Amino acid sequence: MTIPGIPAASAGAVVDAAIGVGIGVAAVMGARVPASLRCTTLPSIGFVPFDFNPEKVTMTRGSNVGNMPKPNPPSASSLTPSTNGGAHVPTKALTGSKIKLSKLTFAGPMTKFFCDQLLAWMIPSASFGAMLGLGGFASQPAKLTFQWGPPMVGFMYECKITSCAVSYVRFSAIGIPLRAEVDLDLLEIPSAWGSLPTNPTSGGLPGRRSHVVAHGETLQSIATEKYGTPALWRKIAEVNNIHDPARLRPGTTIYLPNPHELVAGRTA
Repeated sequence: MTIPGIPAASAGAVVDAAIGVGIGVAAVMGARVPASLRCTTLPSIGFVPFDFNPEKVTMTRGSNVGNMPKPNPPSASSLTPSTNGGAHVPTKALTGSKIKLSKLTFAGPMTKFFCDQLLAWMIPSASFGAMLGLGGFASQPAKLTFQWGPPMVGFMYECKITSCAVSYVRFSAIGIPLRAEVDLDLLEIPSAWGSLPTNPTSGGLPGRRSHVVAHGETLQSIATEKYGTPALWRKIAEVNNIHDPARLRPGTTIYLPNPHELVAGRTA
């Protein structure tokens, strides 16, 4: 899917963001919006809503750590600090979260189609075209968006499927699956900034995510997309020390406050 004047990858991101905002607004207004997986970039474009939401969502994350000498204060006789003061264990890098969705349910005549789409997204030729047997669709396994509820305050993660277990539990008289229970393992795709070491000056506090400002975005639109309301734009400005929101430029990487900061009012 392309938009004139915008690269295909960026166009996909714009479309995905628009869908995320729409789902978030609908959920805030009280509409029943099911958990779903979607891909908005060719050749893997597709949308899979679940008829019954997961019974449980489990998230785990690991990090790589390593020892680093901790210097002592310099002595009076030397301006060079010694390094025999022990060691601390800094975080080298954070990996993407592992997300496990338990007992997702499909019901109805589209059950088999949706289950096949999930399985097709796991292979390099993951696309609707590949499902139809068309050639020329080789690619990386599909990058998907898992969403359930408004962004940030609900669930909205870019991810890939690492494991998919489908159990067909009900069939029609002629053998058409009418109900399936699915367990999914997803791996969050972290941004390049998100994989860098975290430190107080980078904005990489635990739970924060980075966002690259796209053309036409404002702090209000970003707050609406990520949190479901434009009222939180000031929190984003505080976290990033933005004093003049009108000077926000496309391509700028900003950090998004984590849910605890939103509740507790902490931005540092």
